[in-house]
Amino acid sequence: QSLSDGEDDVNASRICRTNAHNIIKHVTATLLEVRPVLSSSSVMTELSADAVELLVFGELYSDIYEEFVQQTKEQDLNLSNKVRELCDHVKDGGVESGVESSAISQPAIAALRALPQVHTPAEKLNHCVGFLESISEHFSTLYQGKCIDADTLLVMVCQHVVASNVDHLHAEVAFLEEFARDEQLLSGKEGYALITLQASLHYLESLEEFFTVLGPIR
Repeated sequence: QSLSDGEDDVNASRICRTNAHNIIKHVTATLLEVRPVLSSSSVMTELSADAVELLVFGELYSDIYEEFVQQTKEQDLNLSNKVRELCDHVKDGGVESGVESSAISQPAIAALRALPQVHTPAEKLNHCVGFLESISEHFSTLYQGKCIDADTLLVMVCQHVVASNVDHLHAEVAFLEEFARDEQLLSGKEGYALITLQASLHYLESLEEFFTVLGPIR
């Protein structure tokens, strides 16, 4: 009985996103059946899918997103608390060294902060790509074209995640994990950007405190 109740709770917590999946699948299939020309190429099919998602998420996004907020609330609260502790260390003068503000890309911060303002996977992935590209471009400018390795990129992404302090960032990533299509993620930049953001959140979760590894932004 308890196992059944647990499954019912899980299903109830996913009802909005389950409905969205079903609606998107049905409307897309119907559209391609009625207008076969839309399935004549992968580009047309992707554009059709984007249009359907824009319509569906335009109506259901708030309810769907709230499910993710509830699902990831402990992770997002933990991230927010660690950022607050880092800021307190800076205010109290408890840390002398840190990340220079010049190391932070403002376009990258703007791209990440734009995630909550858009409601479709395609739009959110575009901002993720812009976020990562802005960091890479900023690094190249600072270090005159020096190649950036994966470990350095991860730390820089983490620094920007902390500096941006986006509300419900875990929920944003969970939304993309759920609704981003394979065709979008396999295209290259979008998939890499999402994986890098996932890795940064995982790394930040593993830290007891931020300032010993990332340092404050000053």
